Amino acid sequence: MRFRDRISLAWRHYKLRQRVFVQRIENFELTAKRSEMLAREAAKREGRPQTPFEHLVAEAIDELPDEFRAALGEIPVVVSDGGVERRAYGLYEGDTIARDNWADRILIFQDTLERDFGHNVELLRAQVQRTVRHELAHHLGWDEDGVRELGL
Repeated sequence: MRFRDRISLAWRHYKLRQRVFVQRIENFELTAKRSEMLAREAAKREGRPQTPFEHLVAEAIDELPDEFRAALGEIPVVVSDGGVERRAYGLYEGDTIARDNWADRILIFQDTLERDFGHNVELLRAQVQRTVRHELAHHLGWDEDGVRELGL
């Protein structure tokens, strides 16, 4: 096999692998979105009341100015217990409002927030609000330094 043919074959193999990788990521994101949606719908159908922590997150979203609440749009805000592993109070996953290549979502980590601020409801409320705003700022395009400059 000529060198030129081997390069062409390698290039086609690389592009095929890249396409499969992108499809796997897209399938994973679709599955994650669907599972979050089903969980929310199941909670609504069951009439399960919000936990006190979920209520704090909902309050933080409701207290946002209208234009920022609108920017959240269809982005799921998920309460999670994965904060200890990530050493974080919240996490924005996505590629900002300016792009639409990845599914967006905001995770608010109940475990770390309650661990550090749960001894005082007002401190916890303030930190939940700050965390929601911090992750929303990432969605709007600010990097970590920019978010810190905003005081978040």
